[in-house]
Amino acid sequence: MRELLFTDFSSSSAGKIYNWAGKTILIAEDTDCSFLYLKTVLRNTAASILWASTGQEAINLVREHKEIDVILMDINMPGISGFEATVGIHSIRPSIPVIAQTAYVHDNEVELCYASGCIDYIPKPIDKNLLLEKLSVFLGAGVPKPQKEISG
Repeated sequence: MRELLFTDFSSSSAGKIYNWAGKTILIAEDTDCSFLYLKTVLRNTAASILWASTGQEAINLVREHKEIDVILMDINMPGISGFEATVGIHSIRPSIPVIAQTAYVHDNEVELCYASGCIDYIPKPIDKNLLLEKLSVFLGAGVPKPQKEISG
């Protein structure tokens, strides 16, 4: 099996360091590549990551894991859509923040995201800095990275 290589985003996160130790993010995403990208972007934040590859699995994980702090919800999921999964999740935990993510932006899709209970929206391809800033609203703000001294 080939080893997957990903860019280390730790030095390019808009000049901020995010420490979300003790926080849990559920990524509801049906494609391996998209999940691995998100997990790679988040790896230096110290957050715990859970993965649901279907809408039903996302609902089940919310039922089983009370520690989930925020959900990144792909809208185009197999079986139960991200819209339906968000409604199901909010029947279990009404106040959990769900951020919709999708590559399929139709005229009314953003409105449908909000109508289903999503609190925010991020388009694909996902910009890593925008993702971190949106998550920081719910998990804690980043702190400026220390400036490296230039020796002369």
